[in-house]
Amino acid sequence: MAFISHLGLEASAGSGKTFALTMRYISLLFLGAKANKILALTFTNKAANEMKSRIFVTLKELDSKKREAELNELCKILEVSKEQILKNSPQILRDFLQSDINISTIDKFFSSILRSFSYEVGLMPDFTINKEGLEAKISDNFLREVISKKEYLKLVEFAVSEEKKLSDIFKLFETLYEIDHHQPSAIHHPPSTINYQPFYRLKEILENCEKGLSNSGKKALVSGDIEDIGKRTWICKESLKEYIYFKKCYTPEADNYFKELKKELRKYFRSKEAYLIRELLYLYSLYKEAKLKVKKEFNELDFKDVTNFVYQLLNTELERDFFYFRLDSKIDHILIDEFQDTSVVQYKILKPLFEEISAGSNELKTLFYVGDTKQSIYRFRGGAKELFYHVKKRFGIETKQLNVNYRSKKEIVEFVNRVFKPRLKGYFDQKPNEGNFGGFVKISENEDLIDEVVKNCFMLLKSGIKADDIAILTYTNDDISKIEEALLQEDATLKISTETTASLLHSLKVAAVVEMLKYLYFGDELYRANFLALIGYSWDDELLTDGLNINDDLATLIKKIIKKFKLFEKDESLLKLIELSSRYKDIEEFLFNLDTFDEQMPKKELQGIKILTIHKSKGLEFAHLIVCDRIKRKNNTNSSFIYEYDDIRLKRLHLKVKNKECFDALYKNALEQEKTLILEDELNAQYVAFTRAKESLIICKKEKNSSFDNLNLTPTQIGAIHHPPSTIHHQPSTIHHQLDYSPFYVGAQEKEKKEKTNEDPQDISAVNFGLALHYMLEIIKDFKKEEIEEAYWGMRNRFGMLLEDDKLEDIKNRVERLVNDKKFIKLIYGARIYKEQPLSYRGEIKQLDLLAEFDDRVVVIDYKSSKYILDEHKMQVKSYKIALEDIYDKETHAYLCYLRSDIIQMVKL
Repeated sequence: MAFISHLGLEASAGSGKTFALTMRYISLLFLGAKANKILALTFTNKAANEMKSRIFVTLKELDSKKREAELNELCKILEVSKEQILKNSPQILRDFLQSDINISTIDKFFSSILRSFSYEVGLMPDFTINKEGLEAKISDNFLREVISKKEYLKLVEFAVSEEKKLSDIFKLFETLYEIDHHQPSAIHHPPSTINYQPFYRLKEILENCEKGLSNSGKKALVSGDIEDIGKRTWICKESLKEYIYFKKCYTPEADNYFKELKKELRKYFRSKEAYLIRELLYLYSLYKEAKLKVKKEFNELDFKDVTNFVYQLLNTELERDFFYFRLDSKIDHILIDEFQDTSVVQYKILKPLFEEISAGSNELKTLFYVGDTKQSIYRFRGGAKELFYHVKKRFGIETKQLNVNYRSKKEIVEFVNRVFKPRLKGYFDQKPNEGNFGGFVKISENEDLIDEVVKNCFMLLKSGIKADDIAILTYTNDDISKIEEALLQEDATLKISTETTASLLHSLKVAAVVEMLKYLYFGDELYRANFLALIGYSWDDELLTDGLNINDDLATLIKKIIKKFKLFEKDESLLKLIELSSRYKDIEEFLFNLDTFDEQMPKKELQGIKILTIHKSKGLEFAHLIVCDRIKRKNNTNSSFIYEYDDIRLKRLHLKVKNKECFDALYKNALEQEKTLILEDELNAQYVAFTRAKESLIICKKEKNSSFDNLNLTPTQIGAIHHPPSTIHHQPSTIHHQLDYSPFYVGAQEKEKKEKTNEDPQDISAVNFGLALHYMLEIIKDFKKEEIEEAYWGMRNRFGMLLEDDKLEDIKNRVERLVNDKKFIKLIYGARIYKEQPLSYRGEIKQLDLLAEFDDRVVVIDYKSSKYILDEHKMQVKSYKIALEDIYDKETHAYLCYLRSDIIQMVKL
């Protein structure tokens, strides 16, 4: 498709959303856009980092065969030839690497705005982000304010009227704080005097009827007040003749009074609602005042505070020109991922930027968002799928659909189409990717859900599926622990990864480093004790922190902690922590943003069956998936209000009242709207769950009261489980399909040494040196001299915070020496080259640094930077040789390539 300046993509599950975002961003670069004027927003750090990596790797490898799809797509979008794109791509890459790149989470972007303009809202720019900790102070401040204003009686009256504890009222205030930008209102009606006459006349007619009113009928008419009348079952009938105890006494006159009674009830409850909401909103204004006073005093915010402050800034406080001046650059292009999860207040913050971009101008300015309303599952925290079409209409966005599913096998795609097309509004059929045949779908019923999940899990294991390829999705966190316990009871040797174990911050040594950072910064003895306990010492042991300076850059400080306390021992989680620390300017920014640190442990440490909630699975995919029904019945919401929306605007608040829908049409419509949204939320969650599956999908449901009842699923089995061998196939043409770029695990050669060498395994600098060297060797495309500088900057961009300048220059010199080595170039000349090639052979996973494939032979080369030729190196590469000879059945040559500071040494094995 040709380039469209204002575009929205409806990207169904597995349809290439990240590919589309990457192509859009790169297209902008080729159209002359500066990276610092492109704002790309995601909802997770993982998505932001993946996008950065995809852009870099695509630009780097644009002329390689494995990037043919990307090159063809760019030709379509830009309407230019491949030759023209390839000619310009080196300069585009260089400019990108040297630019201030604005790819971040939406929360991080808002935080950066608030820090730039904090004084305008009475904050200090070094405010911290903390989800909790000030609630007691806020509550205390609020109660003092209520008492000082002599409004305590209003608070008590509201609590009594709504039968709520004070803690429930504070939760209600927090809900109102989330929608503060809406300025909600009630249906305004003046206080009215209730006319009981219709009820008394109705009662008189029924009690005096000739046929006689039964005792049950008389009991139904006994009432203390108007609220009690409103709760009676018979009030919901259209006519009195429909009520079993009144129908024999029915008269048209009685029905007339019945209708009049309903009008009185409607008038009364609307009047009461208006009064209570006015009181509530007044009390809320005091709560908000107290909350902001505490927040500013302690300079500590949560994400709701950040969002509300930024909304206040951009909609009331700031001139637009001043805003851009302080941000150092104008934003000319916006890209937003997962747009269906954007909240209304987030949109209102971005709206001035949208308007600026959409204003008439000769410059190229663009809007682009990607989303899928079927995957909108965050309404409970403000996500508004309606924004997708609201923005389309408001800003003249052209929308297109991505309807090919590249993730799931054919049987799964067609099953999802059959289930959800009749139930999800606007659903369009997904097509399986060409050639992606097969797949397995199973629906099983059992009242003992946990037992059913365990049985199906072991069925997969016995069929040859590896535990690493199996995932289980649940509705709640409680369900995770129950299923994990049941699996381990069946087989205690099973490896299982859950949401808790997946967090990088839950790695023992990472947690220890974080506790030390807290101790160094805050000086609290609790952090000191925690650190000692985590590294295996007694809490009261002596702890020397000399040499640890919090003014060092964060990566340097972390490396010093690891080295000082000998924490390393080849721990990949620590290496990842060091790399990620380069995102933060100092220890303060890191510690005060821990709540946004959502990174996972390295994949090698996340082994076994994955168990996680449906909401946490969004954006992920799994080869073999089991979706578990809700084990416990879903709790009903205890909110006192119904929020009625008109498109994205909060129209009004309705006080929840039993039976009110029976005599108030407005309330009935709002209630039905809410029920529809709840059903859509459930359907969307189920759609997200089912579409995570690639090879097989197993749904375990209860026979009765199942969360899947709305899907009309019955026990069935479609297709068959296929378990392809996870090895390099005999056909050389298939090798490249297994290449998959990982933003961190590039060329990590970390085999345990069996001989004593001069290399200290605790030396993180040496490990980072090896990682950086392998990374540069991976990204230098064709081992040509003219590629060295570009590859060097790519390596420096990733590892510059982890290595000193002389180390970075040493790596560059070693790679340059290799490119000039005639023996090395002769070995690979004319070959099909594969770098960092995964190889699974006889149950062992190996990683080949470089595989050169010829028609009559293959050559494997393993890079080393050590000073000595070790037996373990030889054994490692010999094992590669044996595996490749078996797989290819052709002549195989294996070499160790030692890249030393003064010489390149090739050792044939």
